[in-house]
Amino acid sequence: MIGMFSRYAAFHRVSFFCQVVFSFFERPFLRCSIFTRRNVTECLTVAMLLSTIIIRDAGAQYQSDNQSSLQSQQTDSLIDGELAYTIHESEGGRDKVRPEPGYFDNLVTTLLKDAGLPYVIAAQAPWKRVIEQALQGNRHVIYPTTRTADRENSFKWVGPISRTIWNLYGYADEKWQDMSFDTILSSARIGILLGSARELYLRERGAQQLVLVPREDLLLPMLHADRVDLIAIGGSVLRQYRDIVDPSAQQRDIDGILPYRSCFLYIAISNAAPIEEIKKLQDSLDKNKISGQFIEFREKHGLSSDTNSAFLRAMLNLDNNGVACIDLFGRDD
Repeated sequence: MIGMFSRYAAFHRVSFFCQVVFSFFERPFLRCSIFTRRNVTECLTVAMLLSTIIIRDAGAQYQSDNQSSLQSQQTDSLIDGELAYTIHESEGGRDKVRPEPGYFDNLVTTLLKDAGLPYVIAAQAPWKRVIEQALQGNRHVIYPTTRTADRENSFKWVGPISRTIWNLYGYADEKWQDMSFDTILSSARIGILLGSARELYLRERGAQQLVLVPREDLLLPMLHADRVDLIAIGGSVLRQYRDIVDPSAQQRDIDGILPYRSCFLYIAISNAAPIEEIKKLQDSLDKNKISGQFIEFREKHGLSSDTNSAFLRAMLNLDNNGVACIDLFGRDD
């Protein structure tokens, strides 16, 4: 019987103290003659005492394991005892092939430095996981993030820092460009980034065949491999990826099939972040735009810097702070 308790306890990784007790009692216990009343009483008494120790120790172990599990899920970081902001670098990181992510990374770190806020930089992870960490954590920073009505109350926002036209891209010699938006949604296999704002929007609009991928750089190869008919991706991102795919796969022209939404992009921060710190970051961004540093950052990373363009006029206009998306089919946020 004691051997059974001992094995049960070992399974639950009980303390060294309990194991010593088991070793001390096990041999005399097993020599007890269970066919006498006196020994039955003695054996049962010892067994009850040991089971109490086992249960208490196993319970303490369970509580310890549970606390360790909760601690392992904690994703926020401390610097000198102060809760720091965790920056999740934009997908692609500082890849020279894609200058835009490096631009966003530098912009965000500059804003945090100017605001005097501590930060750490996290290793890249799939967008879906990063979104979940930002939702559950206290000081997570993700960007560039589309500000939509369904996300509005889930984060605090700093921006805008960019703008994009949502478009569906596919082969120009296919039939899709001659179809209506609703027909495309019901008929086409559409490749899209898992957890993106585009995924939720197209799903709500009635898309029947969404093909989800964990990384945007997988979308173009899937189109070339005929695993999808269209891809939902940013135009500038697509142009960068086209430069690194197999040149033989670029014989067919890829074009925008249907622009369907215009959205401003922001820095999204965990909702638990103090509002006064968010205001510091927004003020820092506004000063960055007024001083010309915003344009200087873009020039440094090889991005357009024509202040007469509609895009940069929209970026530099502080009246656009807080603007989200405009649906090109009449469903504005």
